[in-house]
Amino acid sequence: MSSLFFLLVFMLVALFVYLGRYSGRVAAEAERFIAAPPEAVRAEVADLARWQAWNPWLEHARDPRAATADGDQLAWDVPQVGRARVTALKPPAPGALRQRMAFALPFAFKGRSDWRFEPVPGGTRVSWRFKGRVAFTLRAFAATVQGATALDLRFGLDRLAAVLEATPPAYRLDYAGVQALPAGLCVQQPLRAGLDALATELPAQIAGMRERLRAAGLAADGPAVVHYLRTQLKRRTVDGRVGVELPAGAPAPALPEGFAVHEQPAQSAYLLRFDGPPEALELAWYQAMQRLRVEQREPHPQRPPFARYLADPAPGRAGPVELLLPLKPA
Repeated sequence: MSSLFFLLVFMLVALFVYLGRYSGRVAAEAERFIAAPPEAVRAEVADLARWQAWNPWLEHARDPRAATADGDQLAWDVPQVGRARVTALKPPAPGALRQRMAFALPFAFKGRSDWRFEPVPGGTRVSWRFKGRVAFTLRAFAATVQGATALDLRFGLDRLAAVLEATPPAYRLDYAGVQALPAGLCVQQPLRAGLDALATELPAQIAGMRERLRAAGLAADGPAVVHYLRTQLKRRTVDGRVGVELPAGAPAPALPEGFAVHEQPAQSAYLLRFDGPPEALELAWYQAMQRLRVEQREPHPQRPPFARYLADPAPGRAGPVELLLPLKPA
């Protein structure tokens, strides 16, 4: 009994020492131009009852009235989606806003949200900043929570802009659900890029790849396909493969140096259809992963997520893309 007791004590001490290496701090910020006057933007954010129209944490709630607002408080508790509370605080400066935010699910963390509304020609430069901490037991995951929060803020500002500008959003997300994918072949080459530069680097890489394949007398007109083998949010880097689909039934060709044929097995995958500029694709991937969590589906542990570009991407130009997440067999 005494040996088991001391072993448990040792394990608890080791756990506390390990978690003590991490600060648990979360700091995220997003900024966006909105074509509306500062007073209109501030009024939309200050009235917590209006958050129903653009709240980024309720993107996957099936009931549009999932949150309840009561004066200076907003709360929601939606199974599989999340549980949180927003409380209005005294503004730190005239024209600014401050809120206390406490999340219980999917992560336990809390902190302070600060808003700034800067008048600029044609509208408002809106800044949304969050600072807080995760629960002690989640300290090792603070970087993950911080990355997710940064994407939530960006997504929220995009939705807020669509509401205030009374225009269609800059991108459209269509959660198409589980699809049965046939087997196929792709000609691909390695991809390594920074996440923040991917929107500008990928179009040139796809164009150069098609040119090399055509010069070798090979088919190069199929949809561009990008497999994401490893994405590091903390370092903001991605490693993968980029290439084009081969026609169904086509034999594997002899390839220029640096290219390889990769077989795509028949499989089930969750499909999200995206239509927008490549700069917003990271947000789409994040929402696709969120939808998997909400629907309690597990990604395949060995098969990487991939994107099919139905039109070659160009910086700042909207285009259709299929985001596919292979699923673990039931």
